[in-house]
Amino acid sequence: MTRPQGLQLFLVATLAACTPQTFRADVGALFATTSGKIALQNAGGTLVLGNEQNDVDDQLGVGDTEVSPYVRVQWDHELHRVRAHGFGIDAEGSGTLTGDYGGIPAGSQVTTSMEFFNVAAAYDYEVWGDENFRLALGGQLGIYSLDIAARSASGRESVRTDLVIPMAFAEVEGFFGPVTLGANAALMAGNWRDADGRYLDAEGFARVQVVDEVDLIAGYRYLVLDANGTATSRDFDADITVQGWFIGGGIRF
Repeated sequence: MTRPQGLQLFLVATLAACTPQTFRADVGALFATTSGKIALQNAGGTLVLGNEQNDVDDQLGVGDTEVSPYVRVQWDHELHRVRAHGFGIDAEGSGTLTGDYGGIPAGSQVTTSMEFFNVAAAYDYEVWGDENFRLALGGQLGIYSLDIAARSASGRESVRTDLVIPMAFAEVEGFFGPVTLGANAALMAGNWRDADGRYLDAEGFARVQVVDEVDLIAGYRYLVLDANGTATSRDFDADITVQGWFIGGGIRF
């Protein structure tokens, strides 16, 4: 390698190293509540699902607030941002069905378990901003896994669906000294793997810089899965909302 070529590589590496970038990693707790209704077809396919809806809270008994670990990482580089976050819920309850749930008839007493898992990664690009404001647009890829199982004297029935959904994404932030206020939302409608429906993943948050390397964050997460499709060879119809406050803290470097 000639001396000029070596000098050029050194200058490129130096400029890349000086390019502003920030990494954040936060951990905390999400206080999540599940609401909505769900229906599951029986083995014979004779149910009208619109008439067989069971409320997740009132009939299935899994609508209480559940505490979940919440993890969030973020990388900012000039006008670019990449962020990923996730949480999971594992709940149990009991109730009395008002509609058939698969092969379990209406009026049956059931014990219920629900597992919900979500991880989402988003990329956005700042389209308008200054030292006090940031508006960015991009895309998000979300993974949403839902398993609701009911057991009664007549047997066990469950809805298990795993959705991988690309979504349009937008984020806005305001900067007020050590405090950042922000909101973002991802939205998509269509047929994705197990189900056809509409999907919303949104949050609002406040971040406070305690010292140079330490932040505190709090906010509200709101997810809607309004879908109908086929899971484990059975048709289902679900309109599920998962929402709740989260709080945590982390490091910035």
